[in-house]
Amino acid sequence: METLAVTIPTELKQRLDALAAETGRSMDECLSLAVQEFVENWEIHLNDLHQIDENEARAVLKAANE
Repeated sequence: METLAVTIPTELKQRLDALAAETGRSMDECLSLAVQEFVENWEIHLNDLHQIDENEARAVLKAANE
């Protein structure tokens, strides 16, 4: 495990505290889950974009004055 320090707005911290309490999870669990979901979603998204760039032929529009 690694330790990571972040700075977040007070209001966001309060919301996170409330959600942690309501779900019965620790702050560490909530933050780890949030970071994991962020990383997984962006890895999928960027992988999809790379696949499109590499494998998909696309029409290219040109301006009429060219």
